Parts: sequence; structure tokens; C-alpha cells
Amino acid sequence: MRALLLGAAAAAALGGCYNRATELAELARHHATAAGRVVVLECHHDGQWWYEFELDGKRRRGPVRDPAGCAQRSLGDSIAVYYNPAAPEVHRAMAPAKAYELEHGFHVPIWLWFGMGALALPLSAWMALRRGSKR
Repeated sequence: MRALLLGAAAAAALGGCYNRATELAELARHHATAAGRVVVLECHHDGQWWYEFELDGKRRRGPVRDPAGCAQRSLGDSIAVYYNPAAPEVHRAMAPAKAYELEHGFHVPIWLWFGMGALALPLSAWMALRRGSKR
């Protein structure tokens, strides 16, 4: 039982990890640029600013954490926005390779999740049988 709880806790912790590796890697491989502009400056809030751009008649927005460069920005500044043409909801206001380096976080492959699920049931059954044989 303890092992099962430990496994569930580990899975929950891994599931909560920031996981953008796949979409940012794809953005780095396949991207286009669009003209954007700075729309919000929150330099007092971790150096965060927001950009906006229009693509296919739809306005899109995104945040940037840039404590060093935030104070050098002004509302309305023109910027280049990099987006994935196949998935335009994935976009950044920095070079995609740099975005990947800064944001990709801890990546848990999908096959690992299925592997943990496939092992959980037999493991719990084995533990129950083992407990039952000790009585």
C-alpha cells in the first residue's frame, strides 16, 4: 500500500511539472513570423510584459518574462512574434530556440505515463496477494 501511495505521489508530482518540450521543439523546427506590438508592461511584476499580434483575422496575445529587458520596452513597440503555422496558438516573442531553452521544463514522455499505468494494476494485485498469503 505504501509503495502504491508513493507511486501515485510521484506520478502527481511529475504530472504537475511544466511540460512544453514538445510544442516548443516543434515551434523551433517549424515557425513563421508576424508583426506584433507590446500591449502591457508589468515590469514591477517579475519583469513581465505582454504582446499582441493578428493572424488570419484573429488577435492573439502572449506573456514574456524578461526582467532585464522589460524596462527598455514601451507600449506600442513593434516586435517579431514567432508562431507555428500548423498550431498558431503556440507563439513566442523571442527566437524559438531561446524559448525552448528557457521554457521546456521537465518532459515526461507519453509512453512513460502508459507504462506507469500498466504497472500499477499488476503491482497492486501482487501486493494484495502477498498480503493475503502472510495471514
